Amino acid sequence: MKRLQLEDLSKQLGYSKTLISMVLNGKGNQYGISKKTQTAVLDAVAQLDYTPNKFAKALRTGKSYFVGLIVADISNPFYSTIAKNIEHVLFERGYNLMVCSTEENEEKEKRLVEMMLNQQGVDGVIVSTTFKDSSFYDQPRFAKTPLVFIDRLLPLFNTNYVVIDNYGGSLEIVSHLVKDGSKKIACLSISPSYLSTIEDRVNGYKDALIKNKLKQDNDLIKMIHFESINADVENAMRELLARHPDLDAVYALNNHIATALLKTLRKKEFENYNGKLKIACFDDIELFNIIDKKVVSVSQPIEEIGKNASLLMLDIIDGKQVNKSNVVLSTKVIER
Repeated sequence: MKRLQLEDLSKQLGYSKTLISMVLNGKGNQYGISKKTQTAVLDAVAQLDYTPNKFAKALRTGKSYFVGLIVADISNPFYSTIAKNIEHVLFERGYNLMVCSTEENEEKEKRLVEMMLNQQGVDGVIVSTTFKDSSFYDQPRFAKTPLVFIDRLLPLFNTNYVVIDNYGGSLEIVSHLVKDGSKKIACLSISPSYLSTIEDRVNGYKDALIKNKLKQDNDLIKMIHFESINADVENAMRELLARHPDLDAVYALNNHIATALLKTLRKKEFENYNGKLKIACFDDIELFNIIDKKVVSVSQPIEEIGKNASLLMLDIIDGKQVNKSNVVLSTKVIER
C-alpha cells in the first residue's frame, strides 16, 4: 500500500502542505484554520486509499479504532479462541485488536494497561485479570475508560463483565464422576489460587462431594504452579498415589493441567494407574476427541464469551451502554 505523502495530498486537495500538516496534527484551531477547511481536509483524507486514513478518521471522531485485549496466556486455546472471536466482531465494525499476555503477572498487567491506554491510545480494554483485588482498576482515572472483564472477576468491584458459571460447571462435572462410580476424586488446581475462576471451581468440587455424601479431604487438592505445570503435575500424582492408592478419579481445573496429566500417566511409573483412573477437565479441547483415554470435560461457550465481550465494548465506546452489564454464560458437560 502506498505511503501517504503531504505532496500528494496537497495536489489532490488544493491546500498547501503546511496547512494540511497543521490540520492532521490537530493544530488547526491554534493556527486559525477555519472549521470548514479542517473538516474538508479530514473528510478528504479519510476517503483516500492510503495507510494514514485511520489517523485522519481518528482526529475527526476522537477514536483510535483499536481495542486492547489482555489475557493470561494467549497460547492457551481458551484465550486464543476468545481473541479470534473478538477480532472477528471488531473487524466487522472497523476496529482493530491489540492482544497481550500477562503470564499471570500483576505488574506486567499493570504496565500493559498503561501502555495500551497512554501510549497506544486504545478506545477500550477487554481484560482477563490476574489482580487479586480491584485497587488498580478502581482508580478515578479509569472511571470513564471503557473496560470489560472476561473470564475472571474482581471481588466487590462493580464493572462490566462476561463470564461463565464456573461453580455450576464444576459442581456438575464432579457429580458426574460420582454417578459414574468414582468415590475418591483428586483435584489439581492452579496458581494463582485467588482467581475467581479457580475459587469457584474448587468450591464446586468441594460442594459436589458434600452433595454426593463423599468425604472431603484437603490432601486430595494439589496446587499446580503456572510456571511449572508439567513437573508439578507429575510430582502431585506421585504424592497422591502414594498416599491414596484407592484414588479412582482426577479432576483438572484447566486444559494445560489435563494435558500434563495425560502425559504423566503415559510414563512407565504410572502405567498401572492409567487404565483405572478417570480423568475430568474444566475445559474441552480437540485433543480429548483424538486420544484413546476417555476424558469427561466441561465445555465452555468460548465463542459467546468473545462475541458478547466485543459487542458490549463497542456499545460502551459508542455511548449506548450506560449501566454496568453482567453476563454469566452456562456450561455443558461432555461425556466420552
